[in-house]
Amino acid sequence: MSEVDTPTENEELAQLLGAELSDVAKFAAQLLERTGAYSVLCPGCGTGECSAFLARRGFRVTAFDVSTHTTQRVSRMADRLGVRVECFSDDIITPRRSLPQYDAIFSHNTLHQLRPTQRRALLRTIYRLLRLGGILVVSVLSMEDERYGYGREIEEDTFDTGSGDSIHFYSAPELHTELGEFFEVTQIEEMEETHLTFGGKQHYRLLVATAVKMG
Repeated sequence: MSEVDTPTENEELAQLLGAELSDVAKFAAQLLERTGAYSVLCPGCGTGECSAFLARRGFRVTAFDVSTHTTQRVSRMADRLGVRVECFSDDIITPRRSLPQYDAIFSHNTLHQLRPTQRRALLRTIYRLLRLGGILVVSVLSMEDERYGYGREIEEDTFDTGSGDSIHFYSAPELHTELGEFFEVTQIEEMEETHLTFGGKQHYRLLVATAVKMG
């Protein structure tokens, strides 16, 4: 694994990626380096900055998302950093492709976009794809995020944003309960991130959980 990137190196990486480096991804990289993980799966990888960053840190990264356009962008992100990410498009909740088990799974800001039955199904898939003793790092929107309460509440702490999408906001106890059905939760902490969007910089308050697959 590579050494921890310096602030200057992180700035250079951000420029290459054309995006703010994810504090959650940096946290995950340091944690997974300490635990000796090597293979990392990123379901719902989005635009690929996190997947490319983890590959830059020396992990063997597999990333997938439902959109082919998205996974093509992941490849471009990896090319910018001179690294390789195995990426493909597939259903996030129940992927059709046959996949091995991984040392770690990094789920960044995906779970809160799903409804309860979908979340449980995704966690079941993650459990199946994580090796025994493997590490799961999950980030979700916190109830303390400034967007909480926007839109029409369709379920408890879940709001329809008006675009057909729904966002669920978590408390730490709820996140612990959902993950605890499948994993041993070792910690949950609050974290803030800034994402550059078409509307400018957006600030997010997240809950970041670390969990282990036990026998």
